[in-house]
Amino acid sequence: MRHTFLTLIFGSMLIFCCFAPISSVQGQGLSIAQLYEQLDQSAAFQQEELQLRIARESYRELRTDRVPVFYVDANLQRNLIIPSTPVPAIAFDPTAPEGAIIPLKFATKWSSKAGIQLEWQLFDPKRRALEAEQKLHVSKAEVQKMQVAQDWTRDATLAYASVVLATEQYELALQDSAAYAEILDLSRERFEAGRLPLGEYVTAQQEFERKRIQLHEAWAVLLDADQELRLYVDLTGSQSLSTDIAGIVSYLEPRDQVNFTLQSLALDQQINAIQQAAVRRQLWPSLALNGYLGEQYFSNNLRLGQRDQWFGNSFLNLALRWPLSSIFTAGPTLRKLSYTAEWHARQIQQEELSESVQEAQAKARITAARSKLISLERIEVLAAELREEREAAFVAGRVLLSDYNEALSAWIGSQQDVWQGQFELIQRLLEMK
Repeated sequence: MRHTFLTLIFGSMLIFCCFAPISSVQGQGLSIAQLYEQLDQSAAFQQEELQLRIARESYRELRTDRVPVFYVDANLQRNLIIPSTPVPAIAFDPTAPEGAIIPLKFATKWSSKAGIQLEWQLFDPKRRALEAEQKLHVSKAEVQKMQVAQDWTRDATLAYASVVLATEQYELALQDSAAYAEILDLSRERFEAGRLPLGEYVTAQQEFERKRIQLHEAWAVLLDADQELRLYVDLTGSQSLSTDIAGIVSYLEPRDQVNFTLQSLALDQQINAIQQAAVRRQLWPSLALNGYLGEQYFSNNLRLGQRDQWFGNSFLNLALRWPLSSIFTAGPTLRKLSYTAEWHARQIQQEELSESVQEAQAKARITAARSKLISLERIEVLAAELREEREAAFVAGRVLLSDYNEALSAWIGSQQDVWQGQFELIQRLLEMK
């Protein structure tokens, strides 16, 4: 009869075999430390790594502006209508009447130019500020990358712990169902022998169905936790998780906390100071050197090989540019940046206060969670002892089935409370990261 009821329990579970999640903590498997090693493979972390590389290359790109630019400049032009310019006729004909003008053509049908152009920004007052700002953007990208790593670690740890706890819950439901199958078997024998009322036998059958429901629900929770963990790590080749809850808690003992939000705000404050300096520097003059070395071609016939139609053309130009109008337009920009700097300062002040309060709160919550877990574990031990005593008494026929069911439910509830307490402690420890 026992095997008949076990078949009822496990037969319906066979449909899940092809979709079995990663198993519980046993043998060689994926440890919490190995889970953290998968950070580099996560899509979010790789995206931030690419953003960091982009920021670094932007900084290098900005620094290359210091190098003078050389390039080949060449063109070929066909003048469809040759432009004319009026000039005084007396310049070409002394006998021309006063005030007379004649049109002169100042181009040929074909013209061309070929040479080497030089452009060199000798002094740009904003260049140093722009480079310093871009360098800080690189630092911000690094901070954002570390923030993503911290968030990934927190979420992956919770997913890992969820699988461990869901596995324990499923194994308990499995054992509980198997044990209750024996109780149901015994209840049936007593009912058939006339030593058990129909009401208690019906209650036993109903409780057995509840066990089956709990078993299926535990399996569904385990499947859900397993899929959540697969968001953070490839479980191909991993058959188990090798770190239990105690190991996770030990691994997560509070370390030095890093507030990346505060670091990012501090960098924003530095960027703002550099931007203010850049606005002031734009009032300074800039100095640029331009040069050209080449030749120009003029002819009514397209014969570029005729050397006598080519004429030398070269120059060096030193240009000074002083934006005087910026004196009148820079004021609003500087005031805006000044207000932004004040906002950043207040944000940093508020974040520092919030950090100190949250750290104290987190430590208090960790202490409370540890104490709560110790008490819950003691309650579970007492509930287990009571369940064993009631089970033995029921088998011996000294107590009613309802008394045993009450003790059994209390023990299962205490187990669930312990798991919830363990998960809560892990959450509190992660708040200190």
